[in-house]
Amino acid sequence: MWLDEVPGRIDPRSRAAVEQRWRRARTWLRVAALFCVAELVVSVLGLAWSLVAEGSAMPVAGPRGTQDLVGWAFAAVLVVLPIPAAVWLARRAADGIDWRRKPHGWHLYSAVVAPLQALGLLLALISVVGNGVLSWWQPVVVLAVGTAIPVLATEAARRTVLRPPLSELGGSEFVLRLPLRSPQGGGEDSLLLTEDRLRLTVRTAAGRPARQPSTKDIELSAITEVGARPSTPEDRAWAWLADGRGVSVPPGDVVVVRTRHEEQLLPVDPEFADVLSARVAMRGCAPVRLDPGGC
Repeated sequence: MWLDEVPGRIDPRSRAAVEQRWRRARTWLRVAALFCVAELVVSVLGLAWSLVAEGSAMPVAGPRGTQDLVGWAFAAVLVVLPIPAAVWLARRAADGIDWRRKPHGWHLYSAVVAPLQALGLLLALISVVGNGVLSWWQPVVVLAVGTAIPVLATEAARRTVLRPPLSELGGSEFVLRLPLRSPQGGGEDSLLLTEDRLRLTVRTAAGRPARQPSTKDIELSAITEVGARPSTPEDRAWAWLADGRGVSVPPGDVVVVRTRHEEQLLPVDPEFADVLSARVAMRGCAPVRLDPGGC
């Protein structure tokens, strides 16, 4: 099935840890998916019953007629559309990466599908029992529960995969998005580690942020050395913004990445050095581990 196997390749040295994370995550993902499917089935049955029954209680509909059918059709679209639309978008991501390997984005699907599915369920319920039968708090409960269960289950799945230590995920092809430390904060600077490259996205620098973020890709196959050390006042700019300004290295630890052509500093948690080393090693050649004094 679509959630049985761990998506992507796994380094044999990391297989046990990665598979354990995936087993727990897929349980939560199945809870979210099955709950939404159950809402869909109940909603469709309710709308079908209201269509064949005499009269209608839809709040946007009057007696059986054009308005009634328009209201029923609106509810039917709201009930049926979210899940197929989410599946379609997931399979046609611009980056071409399997959605299962991007846990940082899982919650976006549930945050969109769950409220719409819950609203569709509420409209189907109203069409069956009537708007005047429900107390004011009952629709609130339907919307709250229908939204909360898929969203919380998906968030639990995301946290299961991305919980520390992240070094266990270095031997997999899960995409990791981590914040880069910035003097201004705000979380606008980040790095993205995929199965074959490291992408840096930087927008902030001392003074003011740039209008557009600057991006830089580093091919994992080009990385030869990885290490971590404290930053020093002598460190040069570690990134350049789109407007030409250099970004100084903030205080704290930095990860040092050396390729055949350059050295790149990353103001990120030192643990990322282990993650990156393991990911590079999956491509056939483990990078040399730099000592703090040799970075």
